[in-house]
This record gives sequence, C-alpha cells and structure tokens, in this order.
Amino acid sequence: MKLLKIALGAALIMSVGVQAEAKTKISIGTQAPKGTTWMKAMEDIAKKVKKATKGKVIFKFYPNGTLGDEKVIINRMKTDEIDGGLFTGIGLGQILPKVRVLELPFIYRIGSSEHDAVRNAIEAEIIEGFDKKGYVFLGWGEVGWAYLFSKINSPDLESLRQRKAWFWQDDPMAEAAFKVFGLKGVPLALTDVLPSLNSGMIDTVYNSPYGLIGLQWHTKVKYMSRVTVGHGTGALLITKRIFNKIPKKYRKKVLKICRDRCKKLITEIAEENAKSEKELVSQGVKIIPIEKKDQATYDKLGADLAKQMVGKLYSKEMLDKVLKIVAETRKKEEKK
Repeated sequence: MKLLKIALGAALIMSVGVQAEAKTKISIGTQAPKGTTWMKAMEDIAKKVKKATKGKVIFKFYPNGTLGDEKVIINRMKTDEIDGGLFTGIGLGQILPKVRVLELPFIYRIGSSEHDAVRNAIEAEIIEGFDKKGYVFLGWGEVGWAYLFSKINSPDLESLRQRKAWFWQDDPMAEAAFKVFGLKGVPLALTDVLPSLNSGMIDTVYNSPYGLIGLQWHTKVKYMSRVTVGHGTGALLITKRIFNKIPKKYRKKVLKICRDRCKKLITEIAEENAKSEKELVSQGVKIIPIEKKDQATYDKLGADLAKQMVGKLYSKEMLDKVLKIVAETRKKEEKK
C-alpha cells in the first residue's frame, strides 16, 4: 500500500508538471501575402509574445490565404479549427457590420486626420462589439486608402462607368457603392482577381498602392485614379475561447504586445503606401486626378451611400457620430 501511495504521488507530481509546461498555440489565418509589412508585423508579434510568456503562448500565422478566404476562416473559427484571423474590412464586417463605417468613400478627406479621429473615437465601441460576438480584438491592421486602378485611362466618372471593374464578392458595401456610383461591377473572390485581369474579364480593380503591389496586380494596370473606394481597414482577432486558454498572468502582456505592434503597423502601412505610389509612377503608372468640377458629385454620392447603409451595416446614431467628428476635425484643421 505504501508503495502504491508513493507511485500515485509520483504520478500526480508528473501530471502537474506536464500541465505546468502546457503551451497555448494560436493559429491565425490571413490573406496578407508572405513577406509584406503586415506579415513582418505579425511575425514580430509572434516573437515578442513567445519571449514575454517564456514560450507558453505561441502564435502561428498562415499567410497567402492558405487556410481559406476570410469567410472560410471565420467559419473555421466558429468550429474551433482556427483560432484567429488578420482580416480586412470584408471579414470584420461579416462579424461586426458597423466597423465598415470606417471605410465609407468620400466621407473622410485624404491627407487629413479625420479618419484617425473617428477610428480612435469609436475604437472602444468596436472592441466591445467584437467581445459580444465572441472575439478578442488585438489591434488594427489597416490597408489604407484604396484607389481605382485600370488598364484604360478613365479621367471622369462617365468613363469609369464604362470599365469592367472588380468588386469583392460577398461585400455588401462594395456592391452598394458600385450601384450608387453607377459602376459596372464584376464580383470575384480575391484569388480570382489576377487571373481575371489576365483574361480580360475585368480591366479595373481597387486597392491601396502597397496592397496592389503585394498581390502583383500592378503588373496589369497602367492608370491610378484618385477616385477612392474608401479607406481599407483591418484588424487582428482571436476567439475568446483561445484567449481564455492563455494563462491569466500573461493575458495583459499579450494584449499590450499585439495592440502596441498593430498601432505601429498603421504608420508603417501609410509609409509603404506612399513609397509604393512613387514606385508605381516610376514603373509608368499614370495618376489621374479628380477634376475640380467632379469633386462635388463624388462627395454627394459618398453621402448618399453612407445614408443607404444605415440599418444595413450601422445605426443612424453611429453615422451621425462619425459625421460630427469629421466636421469638427475638418473645422479645426481649416483654422490652422
């Protein structure tokens, strides 16, 4: 009996030791191409988290859509096959539609601090919204201002309406925007865009300059219109289930590492977009400005789209809040 007790005691000690050594492994899928600034930031997060948790929390990122598109990743998160995703606004909107208020075209002025002001003002509400849906928000992963790029010179709205333009399949915002602006949209999955540019099924796409180069779409276009389809947002999410598996003593550390690094990523992507625009020009891509006489039309159509999305993506209260912040920020900047 004594020997049995000793054996059981030893087994218990071994069991506790195994549990103490247990690691929380977090698998995260994304469409971001390998080697891009987005993935470098994610790899940086993985290294810092591993070090801060003494190897007890392991982030594993899967780029290039290897775990499926954003809709597939979300479904696999629901069934616990995948723990998280670095999403664009498309995926985020499938979980929490109101986040798309950050992507409205011709609501925010490019080059101003209006978009930053809105994002900062509604961030707490967005984090709470994801929490209620069962996700932990780890930080923003923005794409930046998305412009129309084409094989054909289209200097005004009328000529843009003649283009065969791609829009992201299953994106209610893009579909509505194309209708409001009168554009001919061809819905396709992200992976089908480059082959469709090659075949001639489409002749126009939208993306940020850096995103365009990262996906190799830049090799198929000759013109960059200053017409924007909005500011491409993005964020890093994991399920609450996997977050709660992280030992309590490490949770705040993991959150801080992720949010600090993602905050830095916003600046990095803005810089990459600026550099990429110059690179595109050096490769022969011609930038087509919006003519002054057309600006008012674009602004009105943007406002019409924003109103149409009320009740579909976000509430009237949220849109009113956003427009108020934009107006106040614009007024302050105009006084400087």
